[in-house]
Amino acid sequence: MNGAELTLPPWMNDLVDRWASLWGVPGLGSKVTVEFSSRMTRSLGCCYPARRLIRLSERLIQAPGPIFQEILCHELAHIAVKELNGHRSPPHGRAWAALMREAGFEPRARLPYPCSELPSGRKKPRQRYLYVHRCPVCRLERTAGRAVRRWRCRACWEAGLDGKLEIHRRPAQP
Repeated sequence: MNGAELTLPPWMNDLVDRWASLWGVPGLGSKVTVEFSSRMTRSLGCCYPARRLIRLSERLIQAPGPIFQEILCHELAHIAVKELNGHRSPPHGRAWAALMREAGFEPRARLPYPCSELPSGRKKPRQRYLYVHRCPVCRLERTAGRAVRRWRCRACWEAGLDGKLEIHRRPAQP
C-alpha cells in the first residue's frame, strides 16, 4: 500500500457531511476512506468511486486550507455522482459540475497553476538519472529517462546478432 489512511479532523468531517447532505447523499462521509500518498507527484488527488476511496497527495498536508478543501470536494463529488447516478455520468460531466457549484467551487479538472507551486512533502529532492543504452558491437547509443531492456540495436539485429544493449545509469544534469 502506498498510502497512509487518514482520520480527518472534526471540522473537516463536518464539511464533508455538509457537502454530502447538500448533494442528497447523507452519511457519505462515513463510507469514504481518505489516504495520503507520497507517490503522487503529478496530481493532487484521485478517486476510486467503486471502492469509495480518495487518495490525496502528501503535498496537500501543507497546502492552504481552501486548496485542500477544493481538492477534497472535487474527489468526494466523484463518489457522490456514482452514488446518485451509478456509472452513467462521465467523470467531469454535468452532474459532477453541478455538485461542485452547489458546494461553492468552480467545476474544474485542474488547478490554474502547476502542482509544483505547492510545498513538497519530500525531505530532499529525488535524484534524477538518465539511462544510456549502448550497443557493445557498433557503439550506437540511445538515452532515456528509464532503463528499457527490450530495446535492441537494429543494425546488429538485422545482421543476425542479438542486438542487446548495455545499460548504464548516470545522473541527469540539473
